[in-house]
Amino acid sequence: MKKRFSLVGFMVLCVAAAGFITLAFFIGSWTGSSGKVSVTGAFAAVPAAITGTASNIEYKVSVPSTDATLAGVTVDFSSPSKYVTFNPASGSVTTDSDGVARIEIVAKANAPTWITTTTIEAACTIGNVKMSGKTEPLSLKAG
Repeated sequence: MKKRFSLVGFMVLCVAAAGFITLAFFIGSWTGSSGKVSVTGAFAAVPAAITGTASNIEYKVSVPSTDATLAGVTVDFSSPSKYVTFNPASGSVTTDSDGVARIEIVAKANAPTWITTTTIEAACTIGNVKMSGKTEPLSLKAG
């Protein structure tokens, strides 16, 4: 009786095939997961002054060098001044379909005249990436 294949030859063939399958999977995974996406946030609209009349501040979250914007990102607005209020009062808003988080800001009526400026900060987290931005000092005028 003739043998058509040897046991040793069969084992070598199996090991080689397993190696090629593993190599093909590694190469496929490597090329499929390479590259990263940058995300930026920046103030898109800031009033000249914060007054007793409500005005909007906008913070845009996007992917630079593309038209891609990120909707549904929660942006937290804050100010070191206790004479500034936000609407909503929590200071948290979600970006719209254009990637813009828009919040109303008002100066309180009891703001003393010696406080002339304040800044506004916007912060958000996307995945494990934390971003924040701060305005230049804005004029604060009592409402």
